[in-house]
Amino acid sequence: MFQTPIRFLGLQNGVVSSEKVVATFGGVLAISCCFYITSFYTGATGTAAILPSMGASTVLLFAVPHGQLSTPWAFLVGNLLSAVVGVTCWMFIDSIMLAASIAVALSILVMHVTRSLHPPGGATALAAVIGGPSIHELGYWYVVTPTLINCCVLFTVAMLFNNFFSWRRYPQSLMRYQRVGYHPDTRRIKMQHIHEAIKRSEIVVDARDEQIKHIVDLADAIYHEELLADFVLEPGAFYTNGKPGRKWSVRQVIDWREHQDPSLYLIVYRVVDGEGKGSSESCTLHEFSTWAREQMQPKR
Repeated sequence: MFQTPIRFLGLQNGVVSSEKVVATFGGVLAISCCFYITSFYTGATGTAAILPSMGASTVLLFAVPHGQLSTPWAFLVGNLLSAVVGVTCWMFIDSIMLAASIAVALSILVMHVTRSLHPPGGATALAAVIGGPSIHELGYWYVVTPTLINCCVLFTVAMLFNNFFSWRRYPQSLMRYQRVGYHPDTRRIKMQHIHEAIKRSEIVVDARDEQIKHIVDLADAIYHEELLADFVLEPGAFYTNGKPGRKWSVRQVIDWREHQDPSLYLIVYRVVDGEGKGSSESCTLHEFSTWAREQMQPKR
């Protein structure tokens, strides 16, 4: 199937300007702290080797703080285990090319097994192999200084900085989402349903179940906002659901109670024809607008 170049290349969705500014300043603060700590322990050569992986982690923790790849578990465990793998490969494999390749490959496997997939971990493992004498001299101390120390610094900065802003609490478990969905169908979708759907799809999704649920509810709310924007409620008017056969029905609006929240805006109607003829019931404006397909005029 033909795809547009933008779709094929996977152009990312845009974000609001405030998010871009906050992520940028957070990155400046985080790397400044890590640079100072790393240079203190390993000097200029060691800094040049290890800091790139912290730079990659910084992008995730400040530009995508709620991603699965940015969780504290992924960030800390992914980097530390990758550091262990990298040092081990340098010590026991003579060929630096082979050691570098196996270090990155094994770090991917270890992170998958421990559910701590964090892309910068591959750079952390690679730095342990190709970082030069200042890194090699550290041996397994590389896991502590500078890897663990840098991770602690970066994690602390991410915690303190991101939590100044309500929309980007870090870690993501601190986020609290306000329910925005009105339609009962999405309210019945629970977190376990989303989790099971992701498992069955066999797709790696860089988002937590809570985020996906929030997006589903928000999309439903937007859909109903658009539906209401095109819906005109007239007192005494007749509406039909337009369904075929026995499910066809016509309702007449006989009373209503207005409310700013459409989910609390009540409609009282009488069924004048079709299924349920003669009965009187009530529903919300959202439910009525979803049910109604068109307005009708009685024949004279």
